[in-house]
Amino acid sequence: MFGEKKYKISVSEDWIDPEDTLIDSISSHPDLEVPIQGRIFKAVFWSAGILSLIITAFVFDLSVRKNGYFADIAFQNKSVSFSVPPPRGIIFDRLGRPLVKNEPVFDLLIISKEARDRANDSNVAQVADVLGKNKDEFSSFISENISNASVFFAALNLDKNQVLKIKAINSKGFYIVPNTKRNYIDGLQFSQVLGYVGRVNRNELGVDDYYYPTDIIGRLGIEAQYEEYLRGEHGKIFFQYEGDALSEDSVIGDSLVLNIDYDIQKRLFNELFNVLKDSNRSRAAAVVQHPQTGEILAMVSFPAYDNNLFISGLSDAQFRNLFQSSSRPLFNRVISGLYNPGSTIKPFMGLMTLEENILSPSDTIQDCVGLTVVNPYNPDDIYTFSNWRVEYGRFNLKRAIANSCNVYFYIVGGGYGSIKGLGIERIANYLKSAFVDSKLGIDLPGEVKGFVPTPNWKLDARGEGWYQGDTYNISIGQGDLLVTPLWLNSYISAIANGGTLYKPLVAKQVLDSGRNIINSFEPEALGYLNFREEVMREVRDAMAETVISGTAKLLGGLPVKAGAKTGTAEVVKGGSVNSLMTAFAPFDNPEISISVLIENAPTNEGSAIKATYGFMKWYFGEYQDLDKGEQN
Repeated sequence: MFGEKKYKISVSEDWIDPEDTLIDSISSHPDLEVPIQGRIFKAVFWSAGILSLIITAFVFDLSVRKNGYFADIAFQNKSVSFSVPPPRGIIFDRLGRPLVKNEPVFDLLIISKEARDRANDSNVAQVADVLGKNKDEFSSFISENISNASVFFAALNLDKNQVLKIKAINSKGFYIVPNTKRNYIDGLQFSQVLGYVGRVNRNELGVDDYYYPTDIIGRLGIEAQYEEYLRGEHGKIFFQYEGDALSEDSVIGDSLVLNIDYDIQKRLFNELFNVLKDSNRSRAAAVVQHPQTGEILAMVSFPAYDNNLFISGLSDAQFRNLFQSSSRPLFNRVISGLYNPGSTIKPFMGLMTLEENILSPSDTIQDCVGLTVVNPYNPDDIYTFSNWRVEYGRFNLKRAIANSCNVYFYIVGGGYGSIKGLGIERIANYLKSAFVDSKLGIDLPGEVKGFVPTPNWKLDARGEGWYQGDTYNISIGQGDLLVTPLWLNSYISAIANGGTLYKPLVAKQVLDSGRNIINSFEPEALGYLNFREEVMREVRDAMAETVISGTAKLLGGLPVKAGAKTGTAEVVKGGSVNSLMTAFAPFDNPEISISVLIENAPTNEGSAIKATYGFMKWYFGEYQDLDKGEQN
């Protein structure tokens, strides 16, 4: 029998007894693994979920939401885009008659990247022939612009035959693109109101990111004032390197309805033109308003200019005549010219005289010959302030305004003998309260404010004291007092309507492409003449007397009663004068006010009166019949 084999199990000292297990569980250095806590699994799960959502959203954003954006980038990588200038909005007169129109034209556009190697090939020479340009000069022009611009115009306003011939040449990089050309109806007669358009310059490109180098922008007048309405929205043409051009249509700008009346504007222009022609003069200004609202019905300034000249480009001679001539045809004398008002300020002086009780309507002065004043600083210096003509007899306010008596206004303005006079401080305060030294806010660029001299100004500017003679000069609209023709007409309008000074308004409404009104410009009162009603009535009656028996008797031939005031402002002592006239009618319910100024007019020829009479005779005759016919 086999011997019994015995096995022996050896227990290491590292063997763990059950009791040790219990002890190890409370040790800070356990030898056994412990389970991972559940919150760690949750954190990993949510982190992975959030990361998945972020990746999904990012992929969705790139592939779906921004699909168009990246598609555009990809498209642009294989094409060149050209921003198509939009047609500008139309400008209408108050009755809806267009004053401008957009004519469809075609321009020759060069894509530099495509035409880079073709500046000197035979096709370019053929294009030059079609355009009537020198081949070498045209080739140099193309080469220079290819280096400086990605796209540029090589020619504008192509006719139908030129378009067909250039297309037949089929030179790579040369494209015919549609455009519009601004055309002004009767541009010469409306230019001071409408202004003109021209190419944008580099400074304008840097200020407003709307514009591209091929755009036009409003210059002067309504075109500039309402540029943001008129300019429209660009279209796009995409020239693909392989394939046809694609396009997005531009959107025409908003249109404007003006308070300007086509017939009134033309008549005022023609009347002034004829008077200037007869007197061999060239500089003048005139404005017609509705005195009850401030609406500008017509505005002309001479010398005039034709705004259509800017469309096709100026010759050297035209540029010099417009921008370098001393006659300054682009200068709107109605809103930017500063002139002595002359005797047209006398109605305002009459208002102050009665309001401040310097004299009553019935008070008189002895005659209208002259005043002798002694220099207070030098008794040996004696100066005589004479009337423009010798007139005897008593003069009250009505006769003084009607016959334009300087002596009366010397006395009430600067004082004489026992009559203290208004004094320069009160005169200046009244003039400033009537906005002489402020802009009236007409909706045209270029308006300037007038100037009211004071003793402090004279001392600071000239280092001289204020003399009584200075006040005398201001009292008859001479000296350093300066106003614009626009202010003159606005203050006369206020006298006509009972005292309200209105903001002058050229534009009436803004229309969208569907002729819906999107903005209206309502009459806006700037302030009021600070005079009593009975004072206003006395001065209005004095202006009526000017027509009945005074210096404006020519207007007595009108079919309606009118109020008026003439004026002559001396420009060069003993030499040239400016002829002025301001009037309103019908007297009891005025519907027009007009002011006319003719520079360097022949003395005592009444040039401004002739122009005013000719216009008002037409307005209250032929125009009224025309207006009734249109309304019927």
